[in-house]
Amino acid sequence: MGKPFRLQSLLEFRRQVEDEQARALGQVLAEEQRIREAIEALNLRREEQTTALAALMSGGTFDTEGYTQHAAYLDALGRTLDQHASALDAAMALVVERRAALVEALKDRRVLERLRDRQAEEAAVEDNRHEARDVDDLVMSRHQRGQ
Repeated sequence: MGKPFRLQSLLEFRRQVEDEQARALGQVLAEEQRIREAIEALNLRREEQTTALAALMSGGTFDTEGYTQHAAYLDALGRTLDQHASALDAAMALVVERRAALVEALKDRRVLERLRDRQAEEAAVEDNRHEARDVDDLVMSRHQRGQ
């Protein structure tokens, strides 16, 4: 029977770190998706306002107040879209960071698992050697008694 893995507590810690990194990545991905959806909704509103402004301008009479309101709203939408685009860029950069951290945590865990598996294999080989030696000793003692 092999010895217990000396670094088991470290392996468990690495698993916890990996789980935390996976959760952090999931949160950032959800935030990125939320921002993308907000941008999509803002773009839809901008299209609607642009269409409404075009309809207003194509009418027989020119409504200065309506034009001013639509133009101001379109400007505000543009600024909001710019802010969301910046937030999306930041979220995408954070996704890259979190993904890299998760990959690093995964590698750290796998290294320890390979070490554990290698030690278990070496222990099994050593157990087999001891067993073979015991069988050889038993055979030799029977052979010597038989003579």
